[in-house]
Amino acid sequence: MVRSPEDILFGLQQDDNKEAFEVFFRYYHNRLLLWANSIVKNPQAAEDIVQDFFMDFWRNKRYYSVRSDLTSYCFQIIRNTSLKYISQKKEIKNIQGMENLLSADDGILMDIEFKQRIYLEIDKLPEKCREVFVHCVLYGKTYANTAEDLGVSINTVRTHMTRAFRTLREKLASEFGR
Repeated sequence: MVRSPEDILFGLQQDDNKEAFEVFFRYYHNRLLLWANSIVKNPQAAEDIVQDFFMDFWRNKRYYSVRSDLTSYCFQIIRNTSLKYISQKKEIKNIQGMENLLSADDGILMDIEFKQRIYLEIDKLPEKCREVFVHCVLYGKTYANTAEDLGVSINTVRTHMTRAFRTLREKLASEFGR
């Protein structure tokens, strides 16, 4: 018997038992795994992200704090965790390369500072705008692929990209004079 997300959430909140959690797990596991992998592009990392989500959800009884749509809640948590994973992965690469940069000339250091500033400004973009920008620019996906992955129209992707570039240009041009 296929249950709706509302029924699954109700079962978790009412029964607070492992059977209800198993139904929840079976219903969402593959969907969330595909979503995480589409973001991190690493099947093992995606599996870890999803497993951590399920363990946290059950142990900390997060189902009591779900106030809206369970599906949206799950996908948003996985998206945020996946983006955090990517961010941490980039920070590790940046830290590993810092030893070489300390002996570099001022021009290279300015480039690094500029790139760091760009990433900080990207992080400040509105959530949807940032998500579209990351898909298109950092992952190198086409507007069509981004639209399909995120479930939005190509025009929405274009609008977000235009806003992102305008915002970044305004913030960075004044600061760095580029």
